[in-house]
Amino acid sequence: MSRSSIKYIDTSYMYRHQPVAAPVSNPVIYGRFPKFSHRKSSVEKINKFLSSILLLLVMLSLVSYYFVSDGEKNMNNLGREIVALTNENIELQNKLDNLNSFNKVGTIIKDTSALDTAKKVIEIPAVNTISAPQISSVPVNYNWSIGY
Repeated sequence: MSRSSIKYIDTSYMYRHQPVAAPVSNPVIYGRFPKFSHRKSSVEKINKFLSSILLLLVMLSLVSYYFVSDGEKNMNNLGREIVALTNENIELQNKLDNLNSFNKVGTIIKDTSALDTAKKVIEIPAVNTISAPQISSVPVNYNWSIGY
């Protein structure tokens, strides 16, 4: 006899306190499984609704995170450009100040005609000055005590 030709009869299954015999050929699970229609309970409906809302909120947060990070990146780029322009502005202002100072010196020289001032001699009366006292060149020996 081959194994596939043997019919197994399950008598260990109880249905409404009566043993049930069901012919089965090579079963994996023994028993009688009645079919019934499965209706979704209200808890399952609420869970599905809340899950869909949670999924929508997660998607919304991902999209908003993208836009916030993109805005922050743009702000960092603008900040770097502002610092570069400020530094360039400082350098240009220094060059302009330097040129203005040369321009002022040039206009003062043109107004006073500096070449003509060499012909004029300004005499100032001598000022009596007091000469500084002479310091002796002989060193004085001091008794220093180190550390006290």
